[in-house]
Amino acid sequence: MTIGKVAVVAACGALMGAQPALVSAQSAVTAAETTEEILVRRFNTQGQTSGPGGYKWYEPTEAIAGAHDGFFEVAAPEERTIAEHALADARDYARRNRSESLLVWHRGALQSADYWMGLKPSDVVNSRSMHKMAGGLLIARAIAEGHIDSLDDSVARYIPRWRGTDKEPMTIRNVLQMSSGLRWFAIRDEPVTGLSSRRYLSPYWDEVLLEEVPMSFTPGTEYDYSDMTADIMPHVIEGATGKRYAEYFSEALLKPLGALGGFIWVNREGGMPHGGCCLMLPPETWLRLGLLVMNGGSRDGRQLLPDYWKTEMLTPSRNNEHFGLMIWLGSPYVERRLYHRPDSWLNDVPQPGVYHSEPFLADDLFMFDGSEGRSVTIVPSEQLVIVRTGFRPLPDQPEWDNAFLPNTILRGIRQAAGDAAP
Repeated sequence: MTIGKVAVVAACGALMGAQPALVSAQSAVTAAETTEEILVRRFNTQGQTSGPGGYKWYEPTEAIAGAHDGFFEVAAPEERTIAEHALADARDYARRNRSESLLVWHRGALQSADYWMGLKPSDVVNSRSMHKMAGGLLIARAIAEGHIDSLDDSVARYIPRWRGTDKEPMTIRNVLQMSSGLRWFAIRDEPVTGLSSRRYLSPYWDEVLLEEVPMSFTPGTEYDYSDMTADIMPHVIEGATGKRYAEYFSEALLKPLGALGGFIWVNREGGMPHGGCCLMLPPETWLRLGLLVMNGGSRDGRQLLPDYWKTEMLTPSRNNEHFGLMIWLGSPYVERRLYHRPDSWLNDVPQPGVYHSEPFLADDLFMFDGSEGRSVTIVPSEQLVIVRTGFRPLPDQPEWDNAFLPNTILRGIRQAAGDAAP
């Protein structure tokens, strides 16, 4: 790893297809710092990423250009296909529980679009782990465009430095099923300079991933939800396409979807982004990504994803029945779905994972899950997409119920259609 001075200077250029307000998120930092100083500064201030405006912490960033073709109009009350009281209940729950936005799409129309905490429709939100799911779709686009041959290609085909190493047996499928074999947070309470911190906060986290992170198990034999595994995806994309991750994300996904752009955190100027977090896009862009998946990878008659992708994506991995190809599956029901493997010390908290007060009312429900209730929930059988962004409820409030919004909306759909709601 290179040790020395790193200039951390964020460019303040205009973002094509993104809102002008994004420029303020890319403040210039002119002081040169050592690698270790940047690591410590980021470690000590990373709490600033929580709450409204937390995206401003991330620097430097790279623009991801969009090609917005206009905001969807909200359907008139008489044209809505969801009972108004259900929409009102969903809005009230979201608003009371620190949501920034709630968008509800059903059968070809935007039924409701609400923004709180000062958020405007064109403003970006911090995706957190929803980026993992978007990264999976970008891999699918690279397959569709012929940059990647197969889900079962070795990742070393696109990351030459892993050829001839113990990482070479790892496949793209293993990565998308969170079964890469890479070590995760195996050690508690590492120091600031420990591997777990450096793989996230170092300005050379790409080198940490490629050269220092060891293998812990044979790829494909275990499930281990991991930002480290998600970080492989940008390396695969850049190796396969020969383009910057942000550039390909723009060209392959956002522009074909007519979506607003945003930006992504990179570890240093000209460096690498994470694949599991730190992607800033407006809520409506997440809605468009959800619609793409709901429609089998097609948009306006153009097939953007492989024909087989939706089936492959929604097939449970053999090591976790709630996880497909970088996507969360809503069935079978569990009251508390864990993110991490059951034996992970990261589950040693009062409320691990995601809480569900009841089973989902649609067996085909699946979702992008970004933690703290951030989600893109998709129900193909109902042509339903729900986007919620925001934060977890305050500590003195009940925890977020991941079943409330989709089930409230699903009941409202059935009531509007004259069916008896369960």
